[in-house]
Amino acid sequence: MNNSTIVYQNFEIEKNWKAAAYTLLICIGIFLLFFFLKWTLPQIPPPVTEDGIEVNLGNSETGLGNIAPQMQGTPSLNQDEQLKTPPPSKQIQSTPEVLANEVTNENDEAVGTLEKKVNPQKPLNHNPTVLHRKISENTVIKPTPAPPKPKALFKGGTSTTSSGNGADSYNGVYNQGIAGGKGDQGKPNGNPNSDSYIGNGGGGTSGVSIRNGLEGRHFTKLPSFEDDFNEPAKVAVDITVNKSGQVIQASINPRGTTTTNQNIRSIALKKAKLLKLNAGDTDNQTGTIVFSFKLNG
Repeated sequence: MNNSTIVYQNFEIEKNWKAAAYTLLICIGIFLLFFFLKWTLPQIPPPVTEDGIEVNLGNSETGLGNIAPQMQGTPSLNQDEQLKTPPPSKQIQSTPEVLANEVTNENDEAVGTLEKKVNPQKPLNHNPTVLHRKISENTVIKPTPAPPKPKALFKGGTSTTSSGNGADSYNGVYNQGIAGGKGDQGKPNGNPNSDSYIGNGGGGTSGVSIRNGLEGRHFTKLPSFEDDFNEPAKVAVDITVNKSGQVIQASINPRGTTTTNQNIRSIALKKAKLLKLNAGDTDNQTGTIVFSFKLNG
């Protein structure tokens, strides 16, 4: 009896130890599973921005010069927003109105009554008197004269309203651009610090811009920005420009480049070598430009 009790107690102790060991191993396994297993949330792609290349501020398609004009005042309105001459008013001619006491049947009866009461010795005038009222001359409403067109503040521009470009003061300069002729070449919604004169204005992020260097230079010819790539990115390219404005050397600058995609980098290098800048005084001039690649939605 005692031996069976001892065997039973030993079995219970051994069973409890095994159960504790199994439980501990399972808990450790679950802990390690949750520690190393991670759930990653899908990345939301950045919003697609509109196409556009930052363009120099101006009000004309022609212009020549490197110094931007500074004019006080707000930018002028677009041509479709300018004042239109009101149509001439129609002349209203009033017809003279003649008031007369016409001889009617009632008047005849009234005259007959008067004939009975009037002294027969006095001749009676049977012709009824017709009363006329004098009417003023024809009234003519003169049309409202069209407001005079104000002179444009910028010479060579297409606007007909007096305006400026938001500068704090005047600098006496009226011409800027690369197209030649008189005027401040650029767009009314452009950036006065931009070196580009080609594009639709605004602050778009697609295209190419000068980041540093290349003082006195600006783009005169831009290649097509449509190509085959599969992600939005920015690529910085160091370029060397000769005296005539041709790009003679181009290399990727890791600083400012947001992608390691070799296809996009090769596209940037190819487009950089197709750029054309204005002629300068320096034989070889270096600088950094940035290409912004955008996926069409």
